[in-house]
Amino acid sequence: MKRLRYIMLLAGLMSLSLQTIYAQRITRSFRNTSMSEALTILAKSTKDYRINFMYDELEDFTVTTSIVKRTAPDAIRQIMGFYPMKMTIDGENIFVECTQKTPTKMIGRIIDNKKRPVDFANVALLNVRDSSLINGGVTNENGQFVIPCGARKAIVRVSCVGYITTSNTYNIGKIGTIVLHENTINLKGVKVKAMRQNIKLGKEGMLVDIEHSELNKIGTATDVLREMPRVDVSSDGTVNVFAKGSPLIYINNRLVNDLKELHQLKSDNIKNVEIVTAPGAKYNAEIKSVIRIRTIRRQGEGWSGENYTTTKFNKWWGGSQYLSSTYRTGKAEVFGELWGTTTPGGEDNVLSTEINGTKNIFIEQTSPIKYRSKGTGAKVAFAYSIDDDNTFGLSYENQYGSGKGGTTDSYQKIMEDGVQTAFVNEATNISDCFSPVHNANAYYVGKIGKLGVDFNATYFWKKKGRTMSIKESSADIESRDVHTRNRQHSDMAAAKLILSYPVWKGALSVGSEFISSRIRGEYANAEQYVDASNTKINEQSIAGFAEYGLKFGAFSANAGVRYEYVKSHYYYFGELQTEPSRRYSDWFPSASMSWNSGKWALQLAYTCKTRRPSYNSLRDEVQYDNRYTYEGGNPYLRPCITNNVDLNVAYDWLSLNAGYNYIDKPMVWVATLYQGKDIVFLRNVNFNNSQDVYVSIVASPRFGWYNPMAEIDYTQSFLCTDGFDVNKLSNRPCFNFRLNNRFNITPTLKAFLNMRYKTGRLNDLQKTKSFARVDMKFTKSFLNDALVIGVYANDLFKTDTEQWTMYGSHTVMEKDCYGYERCVGMSLSYNFNATKSKYKGTGAGNAEKSRL
Repeated sequence: MKRLRYIMLLAGLMSLSLQTIYAQRITRSFRNTSMSEALTILAKSTKDYRINFMYDELEDFTVTTSIVKRTAPDAIRQIMGFYPMKMTIDGENIFVECTQKTPTKMIGRIIDNKKRPVDFANVALLNVRDSSLINGGVTNENGQFVIPCGARKAIVRVSCVGYITTSNTYNIGKIGTIVLHENTINLKGVKVKAMRQNIKLGKEGMLVDIEHSELNKIGTATDVLREMPRVDVSSDGTVNVFAKGSPLIYINNRLVNDLKELHQLKSDNIKNVEIVTAPGAKYNAEIKSVIRIRTIRRQGEGWSGENYTTTKFNKWWGGSQYLSSTYRTGKAEVFGELWGTTTPGGEDNVLSTEINGTKNIFIEQTSPIKYRSKGTGAKVAFAYSIDDDNTFGLSYENQYGSGKGGTTDSYQKIMEDGVQTAFVNEATNISDCFSPVHNANAYYVGKIGKLGVDFNATYFWKKKGRTMSIKESSADIESRDVHTRNRQHSDMAAAKLILSYPVWKGALSVGSEFISSRIRGEYANAEQYVDASNTKINEQSIAGFAEYGLKFGAFSANAGVRYEYVKSHYYYFGELQTEPSRRYSDWFPSASMSWNSGKWALQLAYTCKTRRPSYNSLRDEVQYDNRYTYEGGNPYLRPCITNNVDLNVAYDWLSLNAGYNYIDKPMVWVATLYQGKDIVFLRNVNFNNSQDVYVSIVASPRFGWYNPMAEIDYTQSFLCTDGFDVNKLSNRPCFNFRLNNRFNITPTLKAFLNMRYKTGRLNDLQKTKSFARVDMKFTKSFLNDALVIGVYANDLFKTDTEQWTMYGSHTVMEKDCYGYERCVGMSLSYNFNATKSKYKGTGAGNAEKSRL
């Protein structure tokens, strides 16, 4: 209730502020209204100013325009338009006068041959003797003009782009209507050739133009991200940024909560993609990378809709269906969507574990796994644009996962001190539940004068669980039936307010974010091979930040600082635990400098970030995997701090990214012995420190119908294992080679051949082997790109394997796995009357959602 009161208080204050501001603003429509009458109406509509003018002096000028939420001075400027007038403000007094004091005027109206008013047409009054210029003016929205003129007669010449210029002689006064006729020119042909710069620096990071490139016909936003430099998109749609991990993804400032949204956004609706590798102080301190997708602004009213259907086969059939519909009218938009998915998968696993405890034990396990997850969901949203600068909206999303079911029938061969002692058959059934998930958001984005306001309030509720049944059968050792049950409930309420204001040559931003979250989890093993667990974590955090950015010539700079205070209470079976309960108070500075000149772009940035343990990692439970392997949480985990220096350099189609990380108290997934027994226990533990270096070079030239992108990445990690009883591993570099080939066969038919090879690497205590992958795709569009069909084949040569060795304390674990990455599939998308969404909410507590 406290959290809800806090959010309601913020919303109430915002509403009161808006009501106060907009009570002082004017909304009026005028049509063929005299200037004198319009000023009289404005004078009655404001209490802040007294409007003074000579009634007869302005009576001949007419006004046709609509004023929406403007102050009195701005409203007067709008109705004055191009008329020869000036406005003077002296305290509470506004004076309006005509700058040309002639008693007579030339008055008329310009229309086209279809009787439509022609606005912004140039009207010149010429001397009838020598055609010298006497005076001139411009027509208003209704095609009307009023031009002071002292002559008795004048030549009236009217010109406008797209129309034939006309001239005629008239006596001074009201001359009625002049008709302009369209000027049509038939061209034999025009051919324009140009080469756009592929990559440049945006406001925050590397900006890739999609609208004017061949990528605008590639398919969906997921397909676009697969072609982005330093962005890796896996077969299940998971997105990672090189050396920065999983990013926050925004579409038009709206946070993407589900990666399926990327499948639903068509590539021809995307304007550009910005990849931010050094997020500033306005982002949560856990965010190390951001991808911003901006769409093309399209006009449209009435109904619009989209349909996206996929199907694939990897050993089992799966697919998804997405439907959305939007109704737009005037300033309002109502949006709804429905989706459903069924996703099959599997793994061919060969696992081995060596335990050097009281004796040497070696377990070799063959464990084929198959699973299928199903889910449905719905979302509704409402957005209303008060004017071009101010909008508010609401959204609610519900996801219901009917569960993820999996089975495995495996066998274990157990060796003790080099002698086979047992053979175990293991049958496992797993049932996961991921429902329901509720996500509600309310927002206001706008301007109050020069002050920019961005307010978001979010409520998030989630329930998930797992039931597992294991049957271990053996003629050599004890047979076991093991039944475990896990349940987890979490909820979060958050509010975020960001204010921005122009200061000198830049903009100052300040803001605050409040988050309150709760998570409750329980774990039970009916046979009591492992202890039961019941935990609850209540956590509140408040953050404030200030950031200033300015631009001077080709240079721009940005500096900011973020403060976060976190208070956490940890309960075990209802009792408060003093040691796991913590309070954190940290400052996170950031700074960057950018330079753009011609084809060159450069950015150097420093950021200080944190990584907080997920609530799953903090659980005080031990999960039973098999009689020799347990895994669990660690309630004593602490956040780690990362100091990063990041450099981006781009020249035309060539770019480089390099950086260095120093991580204090990194969280490492490590294997130890469970309570000194011959059992492996896997969990996260804080180590002393770690250092990373990384370099990436990307080349993306264009050769007409052939557009390749070549990328070479280098990474190397240095983990300090001092004080930990684990094998010291030699640090070795890792290289990743990627070549994406895009062929524009025809304007509507495209082919893609993507190849990747990654050498072995050492990541913390895990040494992975090299792997390779080749994917192919064709897309064909119909009906002016409203219908797009794609067919694809992934991992053609079945080489995308998972092979690693993990070294722990008295343990060594190995995995050799193929996860059925090879598949074929087809996608079909259709949309009608598609336009850009008005919804601009970004949500609050976005980093906290991933922890939940």
